[in-house]
Amino acid sequence: MKRTLLLILILITGMVCRLYAQHEITGILTDANNKEALIGATVIIKGSTNGVTTGLDGSFRLDYQGSFPVTLLFTYIGYQNRELILNSNEPLSIQLIPSTAALSEVTVTSRRRKEIVQDVPIPITVLGAPQIENSVSFNVNRVKDLIPSVQLYSSNPRNTTLNIRGLGSTFGLTNDGIDPGVGFYVDGVYFSRPAATAIDFIDVEQIEVLRGPQGTLFGRILQPVHSM
Repeated sequence: MKRTLLLILILITGMVCRLYAQHEITGILTDANNKEALIGATVIIKGSTNGVTTGLDGSFRLDYQGSFPVTLLFTYIGYQNRELILNSNEPLSIQLIPSTAALSEVTVTSRRRKEIVQDVPIPITVLGAPQIENSVSFNVNRVKDLIPSVQLYSSNPRNTTLNIRGLGSTFGLTNDGIDPGVGFYVDGVYFSRPAATAIDFIDVEQIEVLRGPQGTLFGRILQPVHSM
């Protein structure tokens, strides 16, 4: 009887140790198309908060205390999520597929030609019609809260100034004759007075904000440009 109890106790102890054994799950994440390492991707045990991020070479090392099988979740911005049921702690080689939805192309025209925004070599912010509608914005004064480094000051249309990165027009004096430092364009047409920025929007498809000197693009001395 004692031998039987001792055997049962040993079996139970072995099962508990196996259940709570420390495992080290290792592997590497790469792009399914170009095989490049994915830096900063997230690897997490599904249903828990136990996770890590990949290093500079796309590798990861995750400590797991439990039994197999276990489900791992791999996520990375611009890529489709992937789940994997792991039956052992053998090294993994995971490839993630780029997400076409996350990498949808945005076309801009503020450089006087149609371009993909990812290919434009200057700082630019783009707001589409859905973003504008969701924010209940109907003029530049409302949109400025959605665009970094944009400031609009207006006590009345005659005393209005639009600044980007602190550059623009003076505020506090009626600026009817002052040429603004920020160019304001609607459908490619230049509005020479800051008062135009106080006009409400009508059927706006897209807003593009360029930062930095743009004189070579627009033929005059301009700092940033606000295009609609």
